[in-house]
Amino acid sequence: MRRSRRAILKIESLKKVFKRTVALKGIDIILEKPGVYGFLGPNGAGKSTTFKLIAGLLRPTAGRVLVDGADVQIKTRTAVSRLGVQFDTPAFYPYLNGRDNLRVISRWIGKNLGEKIEELLDLVGLSRNAHRRVGGYSWGMKQRLGLAAALLSDPRLLLLDEPTNGLDPAGIADIRRLLPTLAHDQERTVFLSSHRMDEVEHVCDHVTIIHEGEIVASGAPADLAAEDNVIEVHCADPRMAIKILKPISEIVKVTQTGPDKIEVLSPQLRANRINQFLIDQGVVPAQVIVRREALEEVFFRLTGTGSVEEGERAAGTVAP
Repeated sequence: MRRSRRAILKIESLKKVFKRTVALKGIDIILEKPGVYGFLGPNGAGKSTTFKLIAGLLRPTAGRVLVDGADVQIKTRTAVSRLGVQFDTPAFYPYLNGRDNLRVISRWIGKNLGEKIEELLDLVGLSRNAHRRVGGYSWGMKQRLGLAAALLSDPRLLLLDEPTNGLDPAGIADIRRLLPTLAHDQERTVFLSSHRMDEVEHVCDHVTIIHEGEIVASGAPADLAAEDNVIEVHCADPRMAIKILKPISEIVKVTQTGPDKIEVLSPQLRANRINQFLIDQGVVPAQVIVRREALEEVFFRLTGTGSVEEGERAAGTVAP
């Protein structure tokens, strides 16, 4: 049976203020069809706050969240019933085994899910360890159990906060294979937050980048990565080349990347124009190469970070 095509998630002018800190500045997001949607941003950019507002764990300062048409603040029970959530730190009864933890959760949602539990344990690769106490599970095993728990209610919208955190390479590969199956074969909408560019590029159909509480980019990973040209200019005097090009308004950024190389970021200027600018001012490039900006470069440029680690360190001054 095919599911309705109504937008499963609609976020409208969502704002959240913690005392004097503005965590979200009126963001809009719409997920209209099944797929894997990535939510990228440095720690502190607003990802966790957004997820908690979607799950009804926080009240918005302004705006609203609709899950399958139900307002999370007005029709909370209806909205949450269509939602599966796995946050960064899954919590279980450590003295119960994995299977019994899922049985407890199934009772909370008012269903007898014996066969479903076994299917999910197999799906996430925990069948052989389902009899073990969760207190002895590795972090990666708890992540897998958290994913199984999020799927118990057969949700239309699945929120996953760093789903591969703590997994070994084999576990990461398993999750990468599983998420498109959940989305496209089972017609779910998977909304995941991540810092891993390779993960996003491998599994996500669409990516939204958030920075300091604002959406700064949204689109298919390939489209975002192809929006701007990066032009490599090889010349004998890179400092002079930068001095010539920096004042040009159509150029977004120009940096020296080697002893005889600069990189020019410009969505408007073609390589031949940049080449001509330099020649006119007495700098003759030895070589000019055009390449597309990678998603990782887009992320770092839009969030003002030079690396993921740098973004995480800087995030201490931004709301959660």
